[in-house]
Parts: sequence; structure tokens; C-alpha cells
Amino acid sequence: MEANAVFDYYILFPNHHEGLHLHKELKKAGVKCRIAPTPREASSFCGISLLVTEENLDSAKKVIDSCGVKIEGIARIRRKY
Repeated sequence: MEANAVFDYYILFPNHHEGLHLHKELKKAGVKCRIAPTPREASSFCGISLLVTEENLDSAKKVIDSCGVKIEGIARIRRKY
């Protein structure tokens, strides 16, 4: 892989309710994220995911651990553009 490749991190959910709940919790904690379609190479569980950058990933994980939202995982996907 290229040394200067940029990756996005998609937080995956079993359903949209969990995704919306985490979105609310991340915003409340000041963690930047956005709702995005789930890339098919990442999952077929739920149509929405939360997109976070690498610099916000650790903060997002802390919020996930503290609020008890159910996630299916976090997919690291190389940005295509």
C-alpha cells in the first residue's frame, strides 16, 4: 500500500437505531462523525454507519465503551478519492 494512503473508519451497527443512538452520543461528547451509507465491502448488516477519521477514532471508541451502544465492528477502508 501507498505510504500516504488515507483511510476512513466506518462504525458498523446491527440496526439503524444503534447507529442513531451512537451518533447522538458522539455529538454530545464533541466527537466529529457523520452518518454515511455502509460500504458493501464493510458489511451487509445495516445500511447506515458512522464515518470517523483516524484522529477521532480513539475518542469514538471511548464513547462506545461508556454508553453501551451495540456495534458490529469498525471497518478501515482506504479512501478512493
